[in-house]
Amino acid sequence: MTSTPCKPLSLITPDWPDELGVRAYCTTRQGGLSTGAYTSLNLALHVGDDPDTVAANRSRLPGHDKIVWLEQVHSADCVSVDASSSGQPPIIADAAITDTTGLTVGVMTADCIPVLFCDIQGRQVAAAHAGWRGLLAGVLENTVHSFQAPAEQLLAWIGPCIRQAHFEVGADTVNAFADYPNHCVVVDNTWRIDLAGIAVERLNAAGVRAISDCGLCTYTDERRFYSHRRATHQGTAPTGRMFSAVMLSG
Repeated sequence: MTSTPCKPLSLITPDWPDELGVRAYCTTRQGGLSTGAYTSLNLALHVGDDPDTVAANRSRLPGHDKIVWLEQVHSADCVSVDASSSGQPPIIADAAITDTTGLTVGVMTADCIPVLFCDIQGRQVAAAHAGWRGLLAGVLENTVHSFQAPAEQLLAWIGPCIRQAHFEVGADTVNAFADYPNHCVVVDNTWRIDLAGIAVERLNAAGVRAISDCGLCTYTDERRFYSHRRATHQGTAPTGRMFSAVMLSG
């Protein structure tokens, strides 16, 4: 593991009211110790980076000692976690919800959509990983339905993800999204899908009204974000992962 000094963390945060007592953030690729294609704040152990370096990167995260990690499999599963889940092996799921103060739930992404949630009473928080398969399978709806509060009392924030201009897909994927024709367009003879726009539609259909989108694209901003698709196009895959997290800070 390199001993190169870390730059400060560069975090992106939802514009949520302070009085909720909720802390939420999304990391960028800046502020860690990883090198090469993983430079520098890679937070994933499954992409081939040095495990000791990843552990050092994770130790820089706010609330790092009480994070519940997930093994994401593009499912629709949302798990409820508490203090007993902290420090345990990753849970196989693509979303997590908690009402435990000080416990951080989060998801890793490098193009897929991270969505963070809280209720307006500041009693529960959740994080969901929505790739196109999980989006179709209902991971966002399952997360919404896991809250004790009704959907209209939830806040949802869409973090950095690949945007429509760069999300090229084949006919099979377009057919899977046939219910969303307004979010599927042809550019240069190639289909492009607006996953974030579809996520907003599905959240609205589930009853969530207070939805904000950071609007940032992982593919275009190489300085700040990892992008699996960009790395594949450049021949530098595998690449690192960002982490989007939320906790009740009390």
